[in-house]
Amino acid sequence: MTSAPKIGQASSNGIYLLLLVSVVIAPVIFTWITTSPNNNGNFDRLLNAGKTYYDSGDAQKAINAFTEALLYKPSETDLLLNLANAYRLSNKPEQVIRFSNEALAIDHNLGAGHFLIGCAYLRLNQNKNAIQSLQQAYDIDNTIGAVGYLLGKAKLTAGNFEDAIFYLEEVATYEEGHLGAAYTWSQALMQAGQPDEAKAALELHQERIANKQMPDDQGAWENCVYTEVKIPFKLDQPLTTGIDIKFTDDTAKAFAGYAAHFAGPFGVIDFNHNGNNSLFVQTSTNTFRTLINTNGVFTPFGKEFQSITNAHYARCLVGDLNNDRFEDILMIGDQGSHAFRFATNGLARDMSRFSRLSTLKAIDAVIADIDFTGKLDLLAIQPDNAGLKVFRNLGSLYFKDISKTSGIPTQITGALKLVMDDWNNDDMLDIIIPRKDRAPFYLQKIRGAKHSQTNSLPTDTSVRAIATGDLNNDLRVDLVSLIGDEIQIHFNGIEERKSIKLTESNATDLKLFDYDNDGWLDIFSIGEGLVSYRNKGSDGFENTSIKVGLNTINETVSQLSFADIDRDGDSDLILATNNGLKYLRNDGGNKNLQLKVRLFGNRSNASGLGIQVEGVTGGLRFKRTAKTLPVEIGVGSNTMLNSLTARWFDLSLNNIDVEVKSDKTITLTELILPTGSCPYLYCWDGQKYRFVTDLLGASPLGLPIRENSYIDSDPNEIVWIGDETNFKPIDNNYRLQITEELREILYLDQAKLITVDVPIGMEVHPNTKLLPNGPYPAPTLIALNKYKPLQHAQRSDGLNVTSALVSNDDIWLSPVELREPQLRGLAKPYSVELGFGKIDTSKALALVMTGWLHFGGGMANISASHRSQLPYPFPVLEAQTSNGKWQKVDVGVGAPVGKTKTIVVDLENKLPSDLRKLRLSMAFEIHWNRIALMTKADIPKTTDLHAVSTDLHWHGYGKYENLPMHLPLTPIYSQTSDKPNWRITPSGWATRYGNVNKLINNKDNQLALIAAGDELTLDFDAKELPPKADATVRNFFLFISGWDKDADFHVSQGWTVEPLPWHGMNYQKYGYESRPKLDD
Repeated sequence: MTSAPKIGQASSNGIYLLLLVSVVIAPVIFTWITTSPNNNGNFDRLLNAGKTYYDSGDAQKAINAFTEALLYKPSETDLLLNLANAYRLSNKPEQVIRFSNEALAIDHNLGAGHFLIGCAYLRLNQNKNAIQSLQQAYDIDNTIGAVGYLLGKAKLTAGNFEDAIFYLEEVATYEEGHLGAAYTWSQALMQAGQPDEAKAALELHQERIANKQMPDDQGAWENCVYTEVKIPFKLDQPLTTGIDIKFTDDTAKAFAGYAAHFAGPFGVIDFNHNGNNSLFVQTSTNTFRTLINTNGVFTPFGKEFQSITNAHYARCLVGDLNNDRFEDILMIGDQGSHAFRFATNGLARDMSRFSRLSTLKAIDAVIADIDFTGKLDLLAIQPDNAGLKVFRNLGSLYFKDISKTSGIPTQITGALKLVMDDWNNDDMLDIIIPRKDRAPFYLQKIRGAKHSQTNSLPTDTSVRAIATGDLNNDLRVDLVSLIGDEIQIHFNGIEERKSIKLTESNATDLKLFDYDNDGWLDIFSIGEGLVSYRNKGSDGFENTSIKVGLNTINETVSQLSFADIDRDGDSDLILATNNGLKYLRNDGGNKNLQLKVRLFGNRSNASGLGIQVEGVTGGLRFKRTAKTLPVEIGVGSNTMLNSLTARWFDLSLNNIDVEVKSDKTITLTELILPTGSCPYLYCWDGQKYRFVTDLLGASPLGLPIRENSYIDSDPNEIVWIGDETNFKPIDNNYRLQITEELREILYLDQAKLITVDVPIGMEVHPNTKLLPNGPYPAPTLIALNKYKPLQHAQRSDGLNVTSALVSNDDIWLSPVELREPQLRGLAKPYSVELGFGKIDTSKALALVMTGWLHFGGGMANISASHRSQLPYPFPVLEAQTSNGKWQKVDVGVGAPVGKTKTIVVDLENKLPSDLRKLRLSMAFEIHWNRIALMTKADIPKTTDLHAVSTDLHWHGYGKYENLPMHLPLTPIYSQTSDKPNWRITPSGWATRYGNVNKLINNKDNQLALIAAGDELTLDFDAKELPPKADATVRNFFLFISGWDKDADFHVSQGWTVEPLPWHGMNYQKYGYESRPKLDD
């Protein structure tokens, strides 16, 4: 037998901990000693990179960056403390002490240095040393709650109750937001023999933690100003005069003399995603057509499409409406609307009638993923005060009017325009509607709910137009309003407001874009002419219309769009005027650099519309919402971005050290990483913890299969762990690790080990599997003997797949074609015919199939439910008889529950006597490894073991093996990060760390609540097993009972731990049915 290091456990004096949804670490600005400019550049780059790594939880890369930075400034105390914090993040307390001491050797009065050393000693269980260091930190600054709290806890551990009470009472009294102080204070009072005072402190704790979230690991209790990485970020202001720019009217050349023949509204579209921006326009002959961009000249291309006579068209919307990686177009008009589907090289088809939008009459509209299903829906304003219309995109440019059921208030009078942006910075698109003679209407998107009207906009007067964008580069969306004879700018989160007097009082609309590429959004007003206001940062806005040559525009401008038409690295202007289209070439903007971004959505809509892009580099940070295409972002003179992030609906992944080249487009791809699925199971194989499979995939809580309809959970599962060759004892125990590495909460009721010794050649498999509905069979094991080997297998596309299915090996059978990634987990229908030769159907036969299922999740389920044409996805089994005809076999085939598992299909008395072949058909993304025909046998005696010891502790979020797509995503036990790739996990009470035996030994509704990032170690006494008989193989199984809940937007109550489930509950009423009083 071998031994392995014990799994670490963070200590806790409480019974429960609260989960933290997100921690926002505010940057601390400080001044560094300067050296040479070149060294400063490298130094700043390393510091910014180190902070980015630190904030993303990559401790080792942060250590590397800060260590290299030390070569430039080895005596910089803040940098030494940054390095100490990075080592704290990587849980290397000895190194924390080393570098904190180096900083203290330079300045002994650094509270952060003493505090970090105290934290390190606590992690080393050296309580006496910890008290000394924390006391010094407290004496330097006694206003930092984390210092007093940890010092009080350390005093409590040392048995110094009087001192512990003093420090903990102080924190509990003066820091009402501290969620642990009152509880630990009550413990100290109880230890000191003051039960009445302890009761009062505990009541205070219960009051404070109501509906709150608490840190769930030791490191989080340490978080304070001393654990923030200090970086030299100072937002550089724009140059006072800026660079020289002229907008040159090159209309005649760009439109070959036919500009007056074309009119707005128009759309900018890049057919082939190669940076060549073309146009889709209305013509003077009452048609629509494409103008393809050839070296900056627009040439008519392809077919013309008829428009509606005497219609006024208000908006041309561009986006990928069927997620086929080609942008499409909606033309919105007051007499009807049109839909055009585009393909390679700009070839278009009129889909207006098919789309069900031909009768839509509207004066404005936006496309956005309103219902979080990865498709672009449509929101429109009807003419004549008829209110709003909401259309759900069902795929393939097919829309359904859901105005009455969308949850969006549609009876709005006086609506002028539609604006969608994330006003409250929660990564969800809100709706802002300026109205005639009334204040703007603001609809906030609520997680897990519909858009709700609120009054949180900073303007309460009537406005003619609204634009949104981050104007002061603080990573928050600001509000720009056209009110009377001025433009008002409301900065989000601060009371500051700026006003700009209009030079033309008849402005009708506002646009924001960075015309000089300096990284600051400028303001344009359109109406009778075109006026530009350059953003000068803290110095306000300057009217630059004369300076840049826009004062010559005398026509009425109805539309302004910007895109790099001539591909020279700056955004040009395209105008729709009463005299036709105009093209104004940007001459000079490319003296600064421009970042071109293509968003490649997989779970989100394919165009990435509505997604926010954030960037940080030396002296510049920005946030841009992709409202229209293309996405072009000025970055000043910065050739490298330290960090570039696309805030997708599920994930937010940093790209580090992004090189900026104006002639190159950066593609930001939404990674297809699991965010919700199931807990993971690992076992000790004698050398390492081997990944086995996932658990409880058939027992999701609140997971919808369609709107207002949820999966009926099957909370009981048996999974095969392995046999004696790959599951070995360690310290005389069989050890399992159950981890929760996704954005979920695990409600674990029971876990026990089952062993069975079977003769060589016999197989034993569980009967548990994923079924479309209940009632579910009681979990058990089935013994099987080999019967007939697979002789021939052919997939529905004619491919011979016999070798892929004959045995469990490295060859797999996959679907012919998958659905688009927004419908992950689904495939286009496919089947496989199975030939086993002549079969005696009177035998107790069973089909034994090993494979894995790619889970979709709530977002994919809801999206699929909107498409009624999609086929039933679960596998169906058919039998071919001697006459060549196929008939359905009356069995519930089911599917593997998540990652690789074997399912058994009982065929006893189910097959026709003249059976020739079997056919398995499905539309799930299931990858099969082996399909065998066996006979059932009597199950040998089994032995159940309960865990002799359990330990709940922190684990982290695992990285994944680099495997082919036909294999399930496999986590690596030994490679984890302390920070997830997502921003939301269920919040609320979870079980305290330590022993949980009494919670999981029996199926009794006494639940261990295991949070995201946690791990449960289970040890089973190997000596309790009976001796193994000769000529047998010992197989190990885990029986588990419980539930799992994902934080998917569509999951009922997905953002909170509560309500708790129980056996016998009505899963359709989860969240709306009170949990009965149980003995738990």
